[in-house]
Amino acid sequence: MTDTLHSPYVYFSCQHGAEATIKAQLCEPEGPYRLSFSQKGFVTLKSELDTPAWSRSLPQSPLIRACGHALGKFDGDNSTELIDQILNQYLSYDWECLHVWQRDVAQPGWNGFEPGRSVLAESIAEQFQKALLARNDPRSQTVNSIAKVGTKLLEVILLEPNRWWVAAKPVQTESDGWPGGVYAVPIPENMISRAYLKISEAIPWSRLPFQPGDRVVEIGSSPGGACQRLLDLGAQVVGIDPADMDDSIAGNPRFEHWRSKSQQVKRRLFKTFRYLICDANVAPNYTLDTVEAIVTYPTSKFRGLILTIKLSTWEHAKEIPQHLERVRAWGFDRVEARQLAHNRREYCLVAERTVG
Repeated sequence: MTDTLHSPYVYFSCQHGAEATIKAQLCEPEGPYRLSFSQKGFVTLKSELDTPAWSRSLPQSPLIRACGHALGKFDGDNSTELIDQILNQYLSYDWECLHVWQRDVAQPGWNGFEPGRSVLAESIAEQFQKALLARNDPRSQTVNSIAKVGTKLLEVILLEPNRWWVAAKPVQTESDGWPGGVYAVPIPENMISRAYLKISEAIPWSRLPFQPGDRVVEIGSSPGGACQRLLDLGAQVVGIDPADMDDSIAGNPRFEHWRSKSQQVKRRLFKTFRYLICDANVAPNYTLDTVEAIVTYPTSKFRGLILTIKLSTWEHAKEIPQHLERVRAWGFDRVEARQLAHNRREYCLVAERTVG
């Protein structure tokens, strides 16, 4: 096999609406990128360099869900012919895993749409697997499997049923190894709210070492979607919210409801908790003020935080570095941000104390 894939183009995928904000950040007058192609949820940029496909030089932004080196596009109405064209061109290169995924067709939660769940992508992935098997290629077993850090990844991105892009990248983080950067959240039939999806994605992305029996407090817990997932994981959960909880949560022996606003709870009562979750529909500074008053109290001993920070406009995404710096000042030495696939116009901030 050969390793000579090069391209001056990169792509990024994101939530519908975030494209302009990311482009403004990356395509500054003195920046390394120039706009090449743009569609809702998918943008390609041209770099000044003809970069190796496995290079780690890729655009960075909390709003970017997935990115890689764009190699080319393939148009056609016959999927079998498109698959043959792609394999004939790229089979000899030393990629190790193949992901097939579809660009978002809508915003998360719109008419039941959720990213990463695509009948079309599943069908095309199955066809790729069969085509690789027919060629006796052992990489048939890697199609849409979670790729480990360090893996050389080839991607087939379905912009439309008849227009596919091929890209390549090295897997640098755990979320890079998810097809399209979307964690496959198992959705229960009795899911209480979309907060279940957000916390289900946030926990593996956060890399926080949750363990059964951990005491977790959630601010703004009603009706209980996030609590539902935390309880599924074996946590001891306290929900703080003046509103009612779903009956299935309220009746769980590992759940306790503090029917109150968080500001009315005595700070010393938080001393036994290991993790704090907050997903309140308020302005960023209100969320950060509320959480700061709790986690900086002398008796608090939080190991980690998962905060959903709302963005009233996409323009406010430029304030994310300030948010991270503020949380870092509370004594957390790992603070990161990412717009999760199941977030709406908001992002997830995770903080962890890894020492002390």
